[in-house]
Amino acid sequence: MTYSAFQQAFFLDLQHAGIPSEEVRALWARWTEWKHGNRLAYSLVDPQSPLPSPKAAQSVLDRLKNHEPWAHIRGQVDFGGLTLKIDSRALIPRPETEEVLQAALEVLPQGRRLLDWCSGSGCIALAAKHARPDAEVQGWEWSDEALALARLNSVLTKLDVLFSLADLNDSPIEDSNSFSVIVSNPPYIHPSEVLDPSVVDFEPHAALYSPTSDVLHFYRRLKLWAEVQLAQDGYLVLECHGNHARATAALFSTGWKAPEILLDFCGKERIVRVQRA
Repeated sequence: MTYSAFQQAFFLDLQHAGIPSEEVRALWARWTEWKHGNRLAYSLVDPQSPLPSPKAAQSVLDRLKNHEPWAHIRGQVDFGGLTLKIDSRALIPRPETEEVLQAALEVLPQGRRLLDWCSGSGCIALAAKHARPDAEVQGWEWSDEALALARLNSVLTKLDVLFSLADLNDSPIEDSNSFSVIVSNPPYIHPSEVLDPSVVDFEPHAALYSPTSDVLHFYRRLKLWAEVQLAQDGYLVLECHGNHARATAALFSTGWKAPEILLDFCGKERIVRVQRA
Protein backbone atom coordinates (compact mmCIF):
# COMPACT_ATOMS: atom_id res chain seq x y z
CA MET A 1 0.00 0.00 0.00
CA THR A 2 1.30 3.44 -0.92
CA TYR A 3 0.93 6.67 1.02
CA SER A 4 -1.56 7.88 -1.59
CA ALA A 5 -3.64 4.69 -1.48
CA PHE A 6 -3.85 4.78 2.31
CA GLN A 7 -4.94 8.42 2.35
CA GLN A 8 -7.67 7.68 -0.20
CA ALA A 9 -8.84 4.63 1.78
CA PHE A 10 -8.78 6.62 5.02
CA PHE A 11 -11.18 9.28 3.75
CA LEU A 12 -13.47 6.96 1.79
CA ASP A 13 -13.77 4.27 4.47
CA LEU A 14 -14.49 6.68 7.32
CA GLN A 15 -17.04 8.65 5.30
CA HIS A 16 -18.76 5.38 4.33
CA ALA A 17 -18.82 4.52 8.06
CA GLY A 18 -20.98 7.60 8.61
CA ILE A 19 -18.32 9.80 10.18
CA PRO A 20 -18.83 13.48 9.22
CA SER A 21 -16.32 14.94 6.77
CA GLU A 22 -15.01 17.55 9.21
CA GLU A 23 -14.33 14.84 11.79
CA VAL A 24 -12.57 12.70 9.17
CA ARG A 25 -10.29 15.63 8.36
CA ALA A 26 -9.55 16.08 12.07
CA LEU A 27 -8.73 12.37 12.42
CA TRP A 28 -6.44 12.56 9.40
CA ALA A 29 -4.62 15.48 11.00
CA ARG A 30 -4.16 13.43 14.19
CA TRP A 31 -2.92 10.44 12.20
CA THR A 32 -0.32 12.45 10.29
CA GLU A 33 0.84 14.23 13.44
CA TRP A 34 1.20 10.89 15.22
CA LYS A 35 3.18 9.24 12.43
CA HIS A 36 5.13 12.16 10.99
CA GLY A 37 5.06 14.90 13.58
CA ASN A 38 2.85 17.17 11.45
CA ARG A 39 0.73 17.22 8.29
CA LEU A 40 3.34 19.13 6.29
CA ALA A 41 5.98 16.44 6.83
CA TYR A 42 3.50 13.78 5.74
CA SER A 43 2.52 15.73 2.61
CA LEU A 44 6.16 16.04 1.56
CA VAL A 45 6.57 12.26 1.33
CA ASP A 46 6.40 10.81 -2.20
CA PRO A 47 2.74 9.70 -2.43
CA GLN A 48 3.71 6.60 -4.41
CA SER A 49 6.28 5.36 -1.89
CA PRO A 50 5.36 2.34 0.24
CA LEU A 51 3.55 3.05 3.49
CA PRO A 52 5.56 1.78 6.48
CA SER A 53 3.80 -0.90 8.58
CA PRO A 54 0.68 -1.11 6.39
CA LYS A 55 -0.95 -3.79 8.58
CA ALA A 56 -0.68 -1.57 11.65
CA ALA A 57 -2.06 1.39 9.67
CA GLN A 58 -4.99 -0.72 8.45
CA SER A 59 -5.67 -1.87 12.02
CA VAL A 60 -5.98 1.75 13.16
CA LEU A 61 -8.26 2.53 10.21
CA ASP A 62 -10.47 -0.45 11.05
CA ARG A 63 -10.80 0.73 14.64
CA LEU A 64 -11.72 4.22 13.49
CA LYS A 65 -14.33 2.75 11.10
CA ASN A 66 -15.84 1.08 14.17
CA HIS A 67 -16.11 4.56 15.75
CA GLU A 68 -13.51 3.81 18.41
CA PRO A 69 -12.29 7.09 19.96
CA TRP A 70 -8.88 8.34 18.88
CA ALA A 71 -7.87 8.69 22.52
CA HIS A 72 -8.42 4.94 23.04
CA ILE A 73 -6.39 4.09 19.95
CA ARG A 74 -3.51 6.24 21.17
CA GLY A 75 -4.10 5.19 24.79
CA GLN A 76 -3.49 8.71 26.00
CA VAL A 77 -4.99 12.17 26.13
CA ASP A 78 -3.65 15.65 26.83
CA PHE A 79 -5.37 17.52 29.65
CA GLY A 80 -4.38 20.53 31.70
CA GLY A 81 -0.73 20.40 30.64
CA LEU A 82 -0.46 16.66 31.32
CA THR A 83 -0.44 13.55 29.14
CA LEU A 84 -2.66 10.96 30.81
CA LYS A 85 -3.32 7.32 30.09
CA ILE A 86 -6.92 6.70 29.05
CA ASP A 87 -8.99 3.63 28.21
CA SER A 88 -12.52 2.27 28.60
CA ARG A 89 -12.32 2.37 32.41
CA ALA A 90 -13.12 6.10 32.55
CA LEU A 91 -14.55 8.96 30.52
CA ILE A 92 -12.23 10.61 28.02
CA PRO A 93 -11.42 14.09 29.37
CA ARG A 94 -12.97 16.81 27.21
CA PRO A 95 -11.75 20.38 26.58
CA GLU A 96 -14.75 21.85 28.42
CA THR A 97 -13.67 20.02 31.57
CA GLU A 98 -10.43 22.03 31.48
CA GLU A 99 -12.65 25.08 31.86
CA VAL A 100 -14.27 23.48 34.91
CA LEU A 101 -10.79 23.02 36.34
CA GLN A 102 -9.98 26.67 35.65
CA ALA A 103 -13.18 27.77 37.42
CA ALA A 104 -12.15 25.71 40.46
CA LEU A 105 -8.56 26.95 40.57
CA GLU A 106 -9.70 30.57 40.38
CA VAL A 107 -11.31 30.26 43.82
CA LEU A 108 -8.80 27.91 45.50
CA PRO A 109 -6.84 29.81 48.19
CA GLN A 110 -3.10 29.28 48.53
CA GLY A 111 -2.16 26.09 50.33
CA ARG A 112 -5.71 24.85 50.81
CA ARG A 113 -7.53 21.59 50.06
CA LEU A 114 -9.39 20.57 46.88
CA LEU A 115 -11.54 17.47 46.38
CA ASP A 116 -12.43 16.08 42.96
CA TRP A 117 -15.61 13.99 43.25
CA CYS A 118 -16.31 11.39 40.52
CA SER A 119 -12.63 11.55 39.65
CA GLY A 120 -12.61 9.00 36.79
CA SER A 121 -9.20 9.04 35.12
CA GLY A 122 -8.01 11.55 37.72
CA CYS A 123 -7.70 14.29 35.12
CA ILE A 124 -9.12 17.16 37.19
CA ALA A 125 -7.34 16.24 40.41
CA LEU A 126 -3.97 15.65 38.74
CA ALA A 127 -4.15 18.78 36.59
CA ALA A 128 -5.11 20.77 39.69
CA LYS A 129 -2.05 19.47 41.54
CA HIS A 130 0.10 20.14 38.48
CA ALA A 131 -1.11 23.76 38.33
CA ARG A 132 -1.10 24.30 42.09
CA PRO A 133 1.62 22.25 43.81
CA ASP A 134 0.87 24.15 47.04
CA ALA A 135 -2.61 22.61 47.30
CA GLU A 136 -3.58 19.33 48.95
CA VAL A 137 -5.62 17.49 46.33
CA GLN A 138 -7.76 14.38 46.66
CA GLY A 139 -9.87 12.45 44.15
CA TRP A 140 -12.84 10.30 45.15
CA GLU A 141 -14.32 7.73 42.76
CA TRP A 142 -16.83 4.88 43.16
CA SER A 143 -15.50 2.63 40.34
CA ASP A 144 -12.61 0.32 41.26
CA GLU A 145 -11.52 0.22 37.61
CA ALA A 146 -11.49 4.00 37.19
CA LEU A 147 -9.74 4.35 40.54
CA ALA A 148 -6.96 2.03 39.37
CA LEU A 149 -6.55 4.17 36.24
CA ALA A 150 -6.42 7.39 38.28
CA ARG A 151 -3.78 5.92 40.57
CA LEU A 152 -1.75 4.77 37.57
CA ASN A 153 -1.90 8.29 36.14
CA SER A 154 -0.73 9.63 39.50
CA VAL A 155 2.31 7.36 39.30
CA LEU A 156 3.01 8.20 35.64
CA THR A 157 2.79 11.96 36.23
CA LYS A 158 4.62 11.77 39.59
CA LEU A 159 1.94 13.94 41.19
CA ASP A 160 1.01 13.44 44.83
CA VAL A 161 -2.77 13.09 44.79
CA LEU A 162 -4.65 10.80 47.17
CA PHE A 163 -7.30 8.78 45.31
CA SER A 164 -9.96 7.02 47.40
CA LEU A 165 -12.95 4.75 46.81
CA ALA A 166 -16.20 6.56 47.67
CA ASP A 167 -19.83 6.54 46.52
CA LEU A 168 -22.01 9.64 46.29
CA ASN A 169 -25.04 7.51 47.12
CA ASP A 170 -23.65 6.71 50.57
CA SER A 171 -24.41 8.90 53.58
CA PRO A 172 -22.05 11.89 53.77
CA ILE A 173 -18.99 11.51 56.01
CA GLU A 174 -17.81 14.56 57.92
CA ASP A 175 -14.14 15.47 57.61
CA SER A 176 -12.49 17.32 60.51
CA ASN A 177 -10.36 19.19 57.96
CA SER A 178 -12.79 20.66 55.42
CA PHE A 179 -12.14 21.27 51.74
CA SER A 180 -11.96 24.80 50.35
CA VAL A 181 -13.10 23.67 46.90
CA ILE A 182 -15.06 20.64 45.75
CA VAL A 183 -15.16 20.12 41.99
CA SER A 184 -17.03 17.44 40.07
CA ASN A 185 -17.98 16.23 36.61
CA PRO A 186 -20.69 13.73 37.61
CA PRO A 187 -22.90 11.60 35.32
CA TYR A 188 -25.42 14.01 33.80
CA ILE A 189 -26.73 12.50 30.55
CA HIS A 190 -30.33 11.28 30.67
CA PRO A 191 -30.58 7.69 29.38
CA SER A 192 -33.06 8.79 26.69
CA GLU A 193 -30.51 11.12 25.07
CA VAL A 194 -28.96 9.82 21.84
CA LEU A 195 -25.15 9.85 21.90
CA ASP A 196 -22.55 9.28 19.19
CA PRO A 197 -21.40 5.64 18.85
CA SER A 198 -17.87 6.73 19.73
CA VAL A 199 -19.22 7.63 23.17
CA VAL A 200 -21.97 5.15 23.91
CA ASP A 201 -20.10 2.10 22.59
CA PHE A 202 -16.75 2.78 24.24
CA GLU A 203 -17.12 4.87 27.40
CA PRO A 204 -18.47 3.60 30.75
CA HIS A 205 -22.22 4.12 30.99
CA ALA A 206 -22.12 4.52 34.76
CA ALA A 207 -19.96 7.62 34.26
CA LEU A 208 -22.24 9.00 31.54
CA TYR A 209 -25.83 8.50 32.62
CA SER A 210 -28.01 9.84 35.38
CA PRO A 211 -30.86 7.72 36.76
CA THR A 212 -33.86 7.73 34.42
CA SER A 213 -36.08 9.13 37.17
CA ASP A 214 -33.91 12.17 38.01
CA VAL A 215 -31.36 13.75 35.70
CA LEU A 216 -30.14 15.93 38.61
CA HIS A 217 -29.72 13.02 41.04
CA PHE A 218 -25.95 13.28 41.38
CA TYR A 219 -26.08 17.05 41.83
CA ARG A 220 -28.48 16.60 44.73
CA ARG A 221 -26.04 14.09 46.23
CA LEU A 222 -23.10 16.45 45.69
CA LYS A 223 -25.01 19.20 47.47
CA LEU A 224 -25.57 16.95 50.50
CA TRP A 225 -21.92 15.93 50.62
CA ALA A 226 -20.72 19.50 50.14
CA GLU A 227 -22.82 20.66 53.07
CA VAL A 228 -20.73 18.31 55.22
CA GLN A 229 -17.33 18.45 53.51
CA LEU A 230 -17.02 22.06 52.37
CA ALA A 231 -15.44 24.76 54.52
CA GLN A 232 -17.40 27.89 55.37
CA ASP A 233 -17.18 30.21 52.35
CA GLY A 234 -15.85 27.28 50.29
CA TYR A 235 -16.87 26.69 46.67
CA LEU A 236 -18.60 23.86 44.86
CA VAL A 237 -17.77 23.80 41.13
CA LEU A 238 -19.86 21.56 38.89
CA GLU A 239 -19.75 20.59 35.24
CA CYS A 240 -23.32 20.40 33.91
CA HIS A 241 -25.31 19.45 30.85
CA GLY A 242 -25.85 22.57 28.75
CA ASN A 243 -29.62 22.12 29.08
CA HIS A 244 -29.64 21.64 32.85
CA ALA A 245 -27.27 24.25 34.27
CA ARG A 246 -30.08 26.54 35.45
CA ALA A 247 -31.97 23.68 37.08
CA THR A 248 -28.74 22.65 38.79
CA ALA A 249 -28.11 26.19 40.03
CA ALA A 250 -31.66 26.33 41.40
CA LEU A 251 -30.81 23.51 43.84
CA PHE A 252 -28.69 25.96 45.85
CA SER A 253 -31.37 28.37 47.03
CA THR A 254 -30.80 27.97 50.79
CA GLY A 255 -27.52 28.09 52.68
CA TRP A 256 -25.55 29.17 49.61
CA LYS A 257 -24.70 32.47 47.96
CA ALA A 258 -26.12 33.20 44.51
CA PRO A 259 -24.78 30.61 42.04
CA GLU A 260 -22.74 31.61 39.00
CA ILE A 261 -23.48 29.96 35.65
CA LEU A 262 -20.38 30.04 33.46
CA LEU A 263 -20.29 29.47 29.70
CA ASP A 264 -17.91 27.07 27.98
CA PHE A 265 -15.88 27.95 24.88
CA CYS A 266 -18.88 27.03 22.69
CA GLY A 267 -21.12 29.47 24.55
CA LYS A 268 -23.10 26.74 26.38
CA GLU A 269 -24.08 27.02 30.03
CA ARG A 270 -21.60 24.42 31.25
CA ILE A 271 -20.42 25.28 34.78
CA VAL A 272 -22.21 26.07 38.01
CA ARG A 273 -20.01 27.63 40.70
CA VAL A 274 -21.58 28.31 44.06
CA GLN A 275 -20.14 29.50 47.37
CA ARG A 276 -21.29 28.29 50.74
CA ALA A 277 -22.85 31.06 52.82
